[in-house]
Amino acid sequence: MKPLILLSAILCSACSSGLGPVVPKTAVERQMIGLLQKFDRWDDDGDGFLDEAELTAGINSLKGKPQQVTYTAAEVIDFYDTNHDGKISMMEAQAGFARAADAESRLQN
Repeated sequence: MKPLILLSAILCSACSSGLGPVVPKTAVERQMIGLLQKFDRWDDDGDGFLDEAELTAGINSLKGKPQQVTYTAAEVIDFYDTNHDGKISMMEAQAGFARAADAESRLQN
């Protein structure tokens, strides 16, 4: 019986640690999460990177959908591409989410 109680206590403490799904607070955060969700689908050549052509095709596939596309592939690359190789890796896309406030301000200017 004690191991079960201990396991329950461990599981409950993990639940309250703040781990879990990321819930977007703004439209920009929702779009950033959308990029992460679509990354593999948009990576046409399977090289693990999104280049401008792949991003353009992916963004064009969103036109006419409920979300409003207000950015270009070049702007997306400019924001996420921290090593300036002209493409976005999954790591860069994930790290970009932490800079959502910067993305918000860029879209407002």
